[in-house]
Amino acid sequence: MPTKPPTIGLLLLAMLLVRGAHAAEILLYDGGSADRPQDQPWLTYFYDFLTGADPGTATVPGGVAMDSTGEPGDSAGFFNHDVGISLFPPAITWPLKNPAFPALDPAAGFRLGFELLIRDEDHGSNDRAGFSVILLGDDRRGIELGFWENAIWAQDGPAFTRAESAAFDTTSAGVLYELTILGLDYVLTADGTAILAGGVRDYTPAAPFPDPYDVPNMLFLGDDTGSAGADVTLGRITLATGPFAAPAPAPWLLLTGGLLWLARRRTAWSGCRLARCSSG
Repeated sequence: MPTKPPTIGLLLLAMLLVRGAHAAEILLYDGGSADRPQDQPWLTYFYDFLTGADPGTATVPGGVAMDSTGEPGDSAGFFNHDVGISLFPPAITWPLKNPAFPALDPAAGFRLGFELLIRDEDHGSNDRAGFSVILLGDDRRGIELGFWENAIWAQDGPAFTRAESAAFDTTSAGVLYELTILGLDYVLTADGTAILAGGVRDYTPAAPFPDPYDVPNMLFLGDDTGSAGADVTLGRITLATGPFAAPAPAPWLLLTGGLLWLARRRTAWSGCRLARCSSG
């Protein structure tokens, strides 16, 4: 699966993506409610009970808080599938929590939106992050992004090493991130400004056990490794499915795109790698 580094054209792509007339959006988590994501219909919560303690979740103004920095091995997060075990024949199964979850067609495009504030993050390796977002299409290709206090970066596959990266302060305020996959490309925006882009990855050759990267139409938000941790608040989470259209970038944006972040910065809102938890 070929990958490519970010380019200005790709970084501007997300600023110009427009929702098609038939695009649909699902509210996966209403952060303004008194519920946690697992109390609503679309997402489940789980932790790696084999190697670490449950970090736990708690509702706070604007969303849900989770802190996995306390104990080595802690890893947990929110997943759109349940995890099951089949005895005959022996197998790990990944049923959707909500069967109405849509197919994520990269040809039409899909977009995950999430409000996130990282209060603290620590990692023992430059290839690991205390908070990660994984988004895979129905072809099982997609992207995993790691969030540090001062950077956001992509996991290369299938070796899970740090790839393209963007310097970014994730701690000073809650940010609305939107991760869009269209065709073979992804783009991440922060409060509407593109900050990171590149090619989607195929993580399936890694084949850990159990293997969530072999699950189509998959998303995860949380701490998916025992060798890093983060204290975060997650707010509203949405999923939009295409068709999306991607007009060509306007030339003037090449000069002004880097300045838009200052104008669009929002004020603060208060408030296991899945199959690799045991190995970190």
